[in-house]
Amino acid sequence: MRTAGRGYWANCLYCAFGIAAALDCDAVVTTRYGGEDEVARYDVRRGTGVVPPSSDVFHLSTPPARWWDNVIFACSSFQPFRSEADVDRWCRDHALPRGAIMSLGALWAFARDWYGSYLSTPWRKRSPAEAQALFTRHGLIGPFWRIT
Repeated sequence: MRTAGRGYWANCLYCAFGIAAALDCDAVVTTRYGGEDEVARYDVRRGTGVVPPSSDVFHLSTPPARWWDNVIFACSSFQPFRSEADVDRWCRDHALPRGAIMSLGALWAFARDWYGSYLSTPWRKRSPAEAQALFTRHGLIGPFWRIT
């Protein structure tokens, strides 16, 4: 991802949106659909999110209760797609479970809430209850989102 001042590396689109939220600035995020060959580009506007709004979706194959088992793998399984049908194909081709699907607007709001204060307050790991409350606040409910 790139801001007006410099470039940054992020593990996944969620993390890239989080960097833009923490920096509180405009950014251009470039990644690949399904981590494969077609480039996806998202213009993120400070405080607004992705502009223009995109119909792309974001898929998380690994549930939050398993993120820290192998956070690099978890992030690599978080990918943007043009459609839910593309998610299904990707999951089949890579033998990964279909997890949760979010709109990019929902992903931006969640990333902003999760990462937005990282530069203004000392970091501390959220408790499971705090993380669960944040998921719930963003409508991320159900078995996939259950931490314990």
